[in-house]
Amino acid sequence: TTGIAVEEGRPTTRKTRVIAHSQHVVRFDRESRGEISEQSQEIILGFIKNHQKTIKVLVISDYAKGVITRNLLKSVLDMAIENNILVVVDPKLKHFDYYRGAAIITPNTLEASAASGINIYDNETLCRAGENLLNQSGSTAILITRGEHGMSLFERGGRVTHIPAVAREVYDVTGAGDTVVSTLALSLAAGAKFDEASILANYAAAIVVGIVGTGTVNREQILAVLTGAEK
Repeated sequence: TTGIAVEEGRPTTRKTRVIAHSQHVVRFDRESRGEISEQSQEIILGFIKNHQKTIKVLVISDYAKGVITRNLLKSVLDMAIENNILVVVDPKLKHFDYYRGAAIITPNTLEASAASGINIYDNETLCRAGENLLNQSGSTAILITRGEHGMSLFERGGRVTHIPAVAREVYDVTGAGDTVVSTLALSLAAGAKFDEASILANYAAAIVVGIVGTGTVNREQILAVLTGAEK
């Protein structure tokens, strides 16, 4: 719990999900979206700095709930670059200009379209948007998650990898984005290349959307899907 910042007067976000016939219907959030205090930002930054020598990959999961501020993220990215730490960002559109210098950013199609200013409706516009975001963000890679169409990875040098979706029954998309980012980060920390990490993340997400409620994925499940041994 040493990495948790407690801020007096600020409620912890509470999410209520409504599920009918095993399908996620709607969600109600009770929360504060104002920026966290400077003291809370200092606590978070201090915690990261205390662990910077043991970190290979750092995940920024931006929910636009007030935790990710411009000043905090600039300090974190500067520290990461100085210490050769890869930063993986699950973005929010309103903060896209905060992420410059991150190793890889994972917008969905709508976010990629809005951030690039390019309406994505076919492969040509998808590729233009991916290239635009690479140049705009200064990142090494952009991974656009495309739901039932899979994912598309854009890397420096013009390399594009389209990863098809894994055919599965979808019950609940809760946590799918988090699963992509966490699998991507863990794979990169283990030495995987961006395309290898993205393929594993695609399989992990396919597993979790088949679970009702907030689900988790383990190594054995991913191996089973990869080898065709899943029951």
